[in-house]
Amino acid sequence: MATPVSMESPLGARMRVNGRDVDYFCGTSYFCLHGHPQVIEAACEATRQFGLGPGTLAHMPVYGDLQQQLCDWFGTEQVVTMISGYTSPMALLQGLRDSFELIFIDEATHYSARDAIPTIDKPVHRFRHLDADSLADQLSRHMASHQRAAVITDGVFPSTGSLAPLADYRKVMEPYDGSILCVDDSHGVGVLGSSGRGSLQHAGLEGEANFFAGTLSKAFGALGGIVPANASLAEKIRSNAMILRGASLPPPGAAAAAITAMRLLQTTPQMRTDLERNVRHAREGLRNLGFEIEDTPVPIISIRGNVDFEHVRAELDKRDIIVKVTPASGYSDAPDVPTIRLAVFSQHTPEQIDRLLSSIGAVL
Repeated sequence: MATPVSMESPLGARMRVNGRDVDYFCGTSYFCLHGHPQVIEAACEATRQFGLGPGTLAHMPVYGDLQQQLCDWFGTEQVVTMISGYTSPMALLQGLRDSFELIFIDEATHYSARDAIPTIDKPVHRFRHLDADSLADQLSRHMASHQRAAVITDGVFPSTGSLAPLADYRKVMEPYDGSILCVDDSHGVGVLGSSGRGSLQHAGLEGEANFFAGTLSKAFGALGGIVPANASLAEKIRSNAMILRGASLPPPGAAAAAITAMRLLQTTPQMRTDLERNVRHAREGLRNLGFEIEDTPVPIISIRGNVDFEHVRAELDKRDIIVKVTPASGYSDAPDVPTIRLAVFSQHTPEQIDRLLSSIGAVL
């Protein structure tokens, strides 16, 4: 049985785990901003100034600053924020509840969207994972001429790193006027798209009738859910989503951390360049080892094959390299066989990636 990972330093590509300095290839901090000194200092300063939270609905300036930073990043009139990225698909769907009659969801979509659906009280139909033809079939079977669909999917799937074929989904939705596409893009925002706005930007689908929810807890190194929106949708979310009335905002320190993290990404474009380089390096190296690896910019890489992955994980651990084995069907989109899920960071050096690849090759 694997020893639990106990972190003893700020998260990073090289960090202290279980009393050892290790190369870390797990998690979701794709730019290692959770452990960046400026992000940590911003969180500490805001906590000293504002405490751990308002405890009421009273305004604190740090939340206004976060709102402006998010609007600048996503190019929207408003960005609705909430306590957790897990709740952001719920807030989005509740805000849009009057815009559709039926729901169609990728069967492997994250639990956050699945848990949100019962709060909408609309008929639900599932389509096969990543399969636009299956979506087309379900639409043709269940849609009446006067009805509008909400098609729900992850943008980037968290276990495998698979990209949803959003453009293909949009194409098969064309005959159904007024239908909308809703994306849980927690692993896409900050990483994908020409300016880091996520999977819709990457697919060239930004615009009306395409919506997404995300999080500040992965690429942006902080905490909290986000829904970029125009003023009309933002008001609908505030009216319909009870979590905005019944739950606290993220702590002021988390808001300040997100502001600083996004500014670092904006002023240091090399961070995104380094991540893209490292993803290409890792994916190409794994293909050279004989694994079937797609060529995408996603920093989540799933390794599968006729291999004892728990043995590989244990042998890498002996070399001070930490990776994660996902059990068969062990997460929302995990396949029905064990896999290794690698997370590639912008701060990984080429030498670290080469050591990971050579170590995997030596163990096989």
